[in-house]
Amino acid sequence: MKKEVFRTISLRFTIILISGFLLFGYGYYNLKSNSVYYAKHTPHKDATEPVLMMLIDNLDWIYNPELEGIEYDFDGGHVIYNNNYKSEDVPWFASHDGEEYHYGSNGYKSYSFNRNFELTYCRDRCVGKIDIKNIDVEEVKQDIYKIVQPVIDEQTKPLINLQWLFDIVYKDKFN
Repeated sequence: MKKEVFRTISLRFTIILISGFLLFGYGYYNLKSNSVYYAKHTPHKDATEPVLMMLIDNLDWIYNPELEGIEYDFDGGHVIYNNNYKSEDVPWFASHDGEEYHYGSNGYKSYSFNRNFELTYCRDRCVGKIDIKNIDVEEVKQDIYKIVQPVIDEQTKPLINLQWLFDIVYKDKFN
């Protein structure tokens, strides 16, 4: 009798434990793979760019469509290259562990942003370091969007919308 009760309790506990792991795993996968969609709809402070941040931070989780001229690099960090510009220099957007974001324009300039997506550094290969006070940050962000917009446009709506959970998990990062 005791063995049968113990087996029943043990079986129920195992089922609950496995169900919990499956739900947690699906939730984690859902938030990561649909992070660009959720970032489009999340509240954030003005200077922060959650769509760009989620796109490049979760590049290995999201859908990476095969688009003409777009290349992805996962070696050491996450990088998106856009070869569709008629220029010697290929523009790119990159992240390393979500702590810094980097953008290389097709005008031989490179920009660095901190984890709050605030511009921290600019360098021109020909001139050298540029004072960031002289940079139109909004224009730079628009240029980044032009490069990665084809990838953003290909992201789909999640099957199960966990926007509420995404907002809870990332509210400190974007506000």
